[in-house]
Amino acid sequence: MKAGIYLGKEKVKIQELPLPEVGDYDVLIQNIYSSICGTDVVVFMHGPNTGHKVNVGGEFGHEAISRIVKVGKEVKDFKVGDRVYPYPLSAKDDTSRAGTLGGFSEYILVPNAKKNFK
Repeated sequence: MKAGIYLGKEKVKIQELPLPEVGDYDVLIQNIYSSICGTDVVVFMHGPNTGHKVNVGGEFGHEAISRIVKVGKEVKDFKVGDRVYPYPLSAKDDTSRAGTLGGFSEYILVPNAKKNFK
């Protein structure tokens, strides 16, 4: 899959990454739309450590509307084709990944997917 990777001040690169593997409790979502928010602009213009949770080397972007393309065998709350908004603070089970969720990537793996979880 293609992914927008944050490399530091004024540096973002599109890289090819392997498609994530879906575990029993995970969902794989395909980004349909993604937007650029103020956090993305600040981090791009001023670099890391600007008070925003964006890690150098991480997938960039966090404002996306997506659709589910694969569900783990134990997932009950979602089905293929559902449209979702992956909430940046919880979609990766790691609040430090909020700005590097993968909104500028083709796909996002959501581990331990839970509906309406914040």
